[in-house]
Amino acid sequence: MGKTPRIAIQIEKNRAHGRALLLGIANYALERTDWRLEEADPARLTDRDYLARFDGLIVRVMDNRTAEALVESKKPVVDVYGRMDDNPLPSIRLDDCALARMAAQCFADHRFEDVAYCGLGGLRFSAARGAAFAASAAENGWHLDTCPESPKARLSDTFFRNERTDRIPDAPLLKKWLEFMPKPVAIFCCNDLRAIQVLKTCSAAGIAVPRDVAVLGVDNDTVLCTFTSPPLSSIETDPAALGRQAAQLLAELLDTPRRQRAPATLLHAPRCVIERTSTATYSFRTPWLSDAFIFIRQRLGDGITAADVVRHLGYSHVYVNRLFKAEVGRSLQQEIIRQRLERACRLLRTTTRTAATIAAECGYPSAQYFSHIFAAAFRTTPAAWRQLKTK
Repeated sequence: MGKTPRIAIQIEKNRAHGRALLLGIANYALERTDWRLEEADPARLTDRDYLARFDGLIVRVMDNRTAEALVESKKPVVDVYGRMDDNPLPSIRLDDCALARMAAQCFADHRFEDVAYCGLGGLRFSAARGAAFAASAAENGWHLDTCPESPKARLSDTFFRNERTDRIPDAPLLKKWLEFMPKPVAIFCCNDLRAIQVLKTCSAAGIAVPRDVAVLGVDNDTVLCTFTSPPLSSIETDPAALGRQAAQLLAELLDTPRRQRAPATLLHAPRCVIERTSTATYSFRTPWLSDAFIFIRQRLGDGITAADVVRHLGYSHVYVNRLFKAEVGRSLQQEIIRQRLERACRLLRTTTRTAATIAAECGYPSAQYFSHIFAAAFRTTPAAWRQLKTK
C-alpha cells in the first residue's frame, strides 16, 4: 500500500462560501479514500518546518509573505483565492468577467439603463468586477455610477477571515452616494457583504428597495440573503464545485514531477442569478408594466395566461397589449412564453430535476407539451440541450 498523502487545507469556516469550498474538497477526498485532510493553521503557513509535514496544500492565500513561503516550500499548492493577477502559485478563482456579464444581463432583463457598481476598496476581485461591469455597461450604452472609494475604508484581504455585516466602514460616503444617484437605478455589488451594507444604508436613508434602488450581490449566501430586508438577490457561484476543481487540480500536481509543474490560473464560472425581492422591479416608462412582469414571474408555475395578467392589472386587454408591444417589443402572451422558456433553461442548466418536474414548475400542462414547445424554440430536446449546456 502506498503512502497516504497529507493534505493541508486553510479556508475560513465562518463564511458560507468557505464552508461550501471545504465541502467540495471533502467530497472529492472521500471518493479517493487515500487522502488525509488536515486543517492548517494560517499563522504557520510561513513556517518552513510546518509546511514540510504536508504533501500538498489548498489555501486561501491572503498576503505576499504566505505566497512566498508556499513557493519556497516547493510543495504542490493550489490557491483558491487568487488575490494577484500574476499569481506565482497554481490557482482557481471566480471568473470576475463572467460575474459582471451575468449581472449586466440581469439588469438588461429588468430594463435598466441607469446602473451602478459598489465595491470594496483595496481588493483585487472588487476592482476586477468593477472594471468588467463598466465594460458591459459601456457595451449596452448605459449610464454608470461607481461608488467612490474612501481612503479610510480600504481593506486588506485578511478582512475576509472575519467579515462582519454589522460594520460599514464608509457609511457616510455610501449614504451620500446613494442619496444623490439618479433613480431608479440597479446596483451591482462586489459580493453579498457589500450588498447588505447597501441595503442597510438605503433603509437608514429612507431609500426604497427595489422601487428606487435594485441591489444584486455575489456568492448567494442563502442565510445572509434571506435574512436581509428585503431579501437579497445574488449570483450563485457554486463554491462546492470550485472546491472540487481545486482538489482535482491538486491531485494532478501531486502526480506531476516538480520540474514540470507550472503556475496556472483556472477561472470558475458562476451558475446563475438567484432573484429575490431586492431586484423585484422593472424600469419602464409605464409603472404598471413592472407590476405585470413581477406578477408573471411569481405566477408562472400556476400556468397563468394573458387573461390572468390583464385581470390582475385591471385594464383592458387591448390597452395592455398595446403598451406591451410599444415598450417591451412583444405581446403579453409572447412575454409569458419567453419567461417560461427562460426559467426552463435555467432549471435545466442548474439542477438535475426531471423534465416533468421542470414542466410543472414553469406552468406547462405536461412534460410532452413542454418538450414540444422547447423543441420548436431551440430545435432540440430538453435533455440534449441540458447535456450541451452543462458540459
